[in-house]
Amino acid sequence: MPGGDGHRAARALCAGPDDVLLAVEPCYVGMTGAARILGVEVVPVPEGADGLDPATVAAVARRVRAAGKRPRALYVVPNFANPSGVSMPVPTRRRLLEVAAEQDLLVFEDDPYGLFGLDDDPRPTLKSLDANGSVVYLGSFAKSCFPGARVGFLVADQVVVDDAGRRTLLAEEMSAIKSMLTVNTSPIAQAVIGGVLVESGCSLRAANRDKIEFYRHNLRTLLTALEEHFPPAERERHGVRWNVPSGGFFVVVEVPFPADEKLLQVSAERHGVLWTPMSFFYQDGGHHALRLSCSYLGPDRIREGVRRLSG
Repeated sequence: MPGGDGHRAARALCAGPDDVLLAVEPCYVGMTGAARILGVEVVPVPEGADGLDPATVAAVARRVRAAGKRPRALYVVPNFANPSGVSMPVPTRRRLLEVAAEQDLLVFEDDPYGLFGLDDDPRPTLKSLDANGSVVYLGSFAKSCFPGARVGFLVADQVVVDDAGRRTLLAEEMSAIKSMLTVNTSPIAQAVIGGVLVESGCSLRAANRDKIEFYRHNLRTLLTALEEHFPPAERERHGVRWNVPSGGFFVVVEVPFPADEKLLQVSAERHGVLWTPMSFFYQDGGHHALRLSCSYLGPDRIREGVRRLSG
């Protein structure tokens, strides 16, 4: 699951006090929260409109080294990221891998949303583009099968060598750490996921045809409702704007006032509308933005929620 396998990967690589994890910001709170519990220092790398800028990644890595610490890995969600919805262009993906090799960084590629684009255009994973063994791919069945399974997976085919010269795969070392942290993933949950895969010919895309259409329709509904209830003149007058993701579950709305927990409480109590303050996903930032999620509600409730939000 996102953040689940990620935190085990972080623990495996960031074993010493000077080891640092770089992470895209804004960042999924499950990852940053787990790293905090494990005592792994997280250094944010700001995300732009097209995702991470590889030059910024390199600059942050150099700054961390200049401070006497060691950047070990970079956490990123290249497809329809949570919370920003941003998807990284292919040329940027290629350059990011070049920077990772130059800076001796492993890249933790978390990809729970990759199936759920608004179109069927192929979006190559970082792992599929990786020629230098820089990428550890983190996958999840929580979005593609069902959340209650809490089953994820990773592809970590890098060879590691211990002090005695013994060679193993990074995946084996991470598996050993997982067994100490969680004992084992429920065999019942694993069997259920296995059954879903067998029934669909081991194709997650085939298993998710209905979900893909559902999520596409929901995201289009959300974006259309925002356009309807926040027309251009009103947006200009009040300073409201939002991004237009090409897939996934999330839209970020920028507002001219603090979108904090107090405002969220008012929104919930008076209007019955929930959203997430973007500040939750920053070390210090996102104070004037909120995240809207469209993964659960049906189209009618999405439209009604946006209508209430606009009022």
